[in-house]
Amino acid sequence: MQQHETLILAFTSLIGWGYMFFFIMPFRFTGPFVIMIYKMLFNDVLRFCIIYIIFLAGFSQSFFILFNENGFQGYISSIKQCFLGLLGDFDLDYYVGGKYPLTSVALLVLYVVVITILLLNLLIAMMGDTYADVKKSAKKLWHLERARIALDLENGISKSKRDLNFNKYWVDIQGERYLQVEQVNNDLNCPIDDETNDDD
Repeated sequence: MQQHETLILAFTSLIGWGYMFFFIMPFRFTGPFVIMIYKMLFNDVLRFCIIYIIFLAGFSQSFFILFNENGFQGYISSIKQCFLGLLGDFDLDYYVGGKYPLTSVALLVLYVVVITILLLNLLIAMMGDTYADVKKSAKKLWHLERARIALDLENGISKSKRDLNFNKYWVDIQGERYLQVEQVNNDLNCPIDDETNDDD
């Protein structure tokens, strides 16, 4: 039981610290960077993982068939070896010491070209495009996320207290109700400039 509690605590600690991004997003100094991280994780990295899993399953099964008698202890071990190959940690003894050295080396070269060279560079290129897109509209995206956070906090307030606070900011002018807004400029400077044209 204690072992399960330790595992749960380890994951909840990671999630808890990850929740800190929610609190640093309203700041202009860190908000655009948090948006970049979210977009890269849930767009670029997610698409990369889907494609990579397909290639990983195919190459793992091929290596498992070729090296079943040369050190690979099951399909899971084959997947582990292929994943380590993505990081550049190749154990060449597995690939050249089997019954089919030419085929194994050919598959290894193909794996390196497709996974290590093609897919990883494609992932880097996609992240670069995401960075450029977010940088062009950093200020607008930051204001949008800040408004979403304000709405989330507002929804956590009871309706009676929310209506009471709203009445403080409404003013009546000639029978019409207007929202009174106070402009405050006390944010830190953002290292990412908004390159969009404000005249649009």
